[in-house]
This record gives sequence, C-alpha cells and structure tokens, in this order.
Amino acid sequence: MTAARNSKRKSATMRLREAELLLKVSTLCASLDSLDEVLATLVDITSQEISCQRATLFLNDPQTGELYSRVAQGSLQREIRILNSVGIAGHVFTEGEGLIVSDAYADPRFNKEIDQQTGFKTENILCAPVRTAKGQIIGAMQSLNKIEGQFTEDDLHLLEQITLQASIALESNIFSERMAEKRQQEMEFLGLVADVTAE
Repeated sequence: MTAARNSKRKSATMRLREAELLLKVSTLCASLDSLDEVLATLVDITSQEISCQRATLFLNDPQTGELYSRVAQGSLQREIRILNSVGIAGHVFTEGEGLIVSDAYADPRFNKEIDQQTGFKTENILCAPVRTAKGQIIGAMQSLNKIEGQFTEDDLHLLEQITLQASIALESNIFSERMAEKRQQEMEFLGLVADVTAE
C-alpha cells in the first residue's frame, strides 16, 4: 500500500514538474523576438532537461527539400543542411514518429557526415518531430549522447511536449522571417527597376 502511494505521489510530482517546465518553455519562447533566439533557447533547455551532451533543432526548408539547423551546440557555428529524408532527423521528419537509437553507428539510417564535419562522436540519439498545433511537421529535434545511461520513452515524451509547446513561437518567427526576406527581395527588385528606368 505504501509503495503504491509513494509511486502515485512520485508520478504526480513528475507531472507537476513537467507542467512547470512546459509553461516555462512556452513563456520563454513567446518573449523572444527572433527565430535564432527561439532556436538557441530550445536547444539549451532540451540538452539540460533531457540530460544530453548536445541538442540540435532542424527545421524544414520547403523550397529546397532540406532540413537546416542554424543553432547547434559545440564548436561548429555554421548552418547545417541535409536532405529532409537523410539521417535520423530526416527519417523522423518524413515518418512523423519519434525515435530512440541506442547505437548510432549500428543504425543504417544514421548520417555519419555531420560527425565527420564536427569531430563530435554520436553514440545514441533521441529524435522527435516538431509539429505545429494543427499537426503539420515543420522539423525535427535531436538530442545526442545521454549523459547517464540510455534515452527512454519518458525522455521521448518530454522532448515531444517541449517541441509542441515551442511550435507556436517557431511558426510565427519562421513566418516573420520569410516575410522579411520577401520584402527585401521586392525592395531589391524595385531598386533594380528604378535603376533601369533612370538609365
């Protein structure tokens, strides 16, 4: 009886802690002004809460059919781009289901190229699709190398909840960024037309 009560109390405590974390994620992401800030915040929160060495958030670029990451932990500080069907992230993005990989190099879906570029050795992977509130998949979130032991189903559930909470901020910032790029292109075109007309 006591063991069951303790288990129930522990479960309630874990649910409360998760709810507090998700509220924190939602509030933090809503307060940020740019996509890069949201990405950096999510990567930091994920690596801390999931207790892993690195985290990377890949977003889909529908124009090129690639997943890209502008914010990654570690020494590589440039954008990473892969086809949106390649690697564990590509598999999770296309299939729409989270994945736990206990031995990265033993999994044929694993893309070794990023390890070769970064010098980082991936041992195990936790990856979840990033979905909007309407269920559209816009990317994939990866956690690499669990600090103690292996990734669990609880870790996967938490990662899915974190990405769901952040998806509204991600979606609105992606939209704002694309509109700004479109405006910039239109301004450049109008400038070119004005130059041609003046000549």
